[in-house]
Amino acid sequence: MTTVDTPSVTSGFTRTAMVACAVAAPLLIALSLLLTPFQATLEGEAYIRAFTARLDAYALPSWLSLLSFAALIPGLLAVSRVARSGRPVLGLAGMILAFILVLPSVDTDDVIYAAARAGLDAATTNRLVVELGEGLPTAVAGLGFFPALLGLVLLGVAALSSAAPRWAAITLIVAPFLIPVAWFAQLSNAAAAAAWIILAAGLGGVSLALPQPRDKA
Repeated sequence: MTTVDTPSVTSGFTRTAMVACAVAAPLLIALSLLLTPFQATLEGEAYIRAFTARLDAYALPSWLSLLSFAALIPGLLAVSRVARSGRPVLGLAGMILAFILVLPSVDTDDVIYAAARAGLDAATTNRLVVELGEGLPTAVAGLGFFPALLGLVLLGVAALSSAAPRWAAITLIVAPFLIPVAWFAQLSNAAAAAAWIILAAGLGGVSLALPQPRDKA
């Protein structure tokens, strides 16, 4: 069987990039929340009215969210590798569930933005958003966010048995429970961002346990 050796310099860069992505992905979400000029945890027509009142401010948070999803893929791969080194089966289950976060889905903010540009009122836009969330054949996929959070918890539990710092694994277990709290309680953007910052610490800390590249003799 033929194997392909990766130069240590390349391996070192790859490891560093994956760790950086694990930290950057949730931090970009946190930054987008902090830069949102209205309460992002509102729901329904109240959220739509607040959104459309500051429509010109949507571009930057939108791009930050997009970059976050791009960084999340290598970041999750890094964390999953560490977690599977501790508890392979549990780590694999956590990885599969966590990757639901990067599956293509309808972005309701994009829908609201497009509807506002088209001149739809808040009530009509809200009905459209509700129908997208509940009426599509694949609407059940919209509930995938919560299994994905469970996946992050499982990765943290698996990481407890790996070389990852214990504080990082515990942080990764706790952070996914904090993320939905801000929306359920309609807390401030700063509170919502804090949960993602805590997640960044957990993902980054666990990914630091990725094996270091070894130079050949």
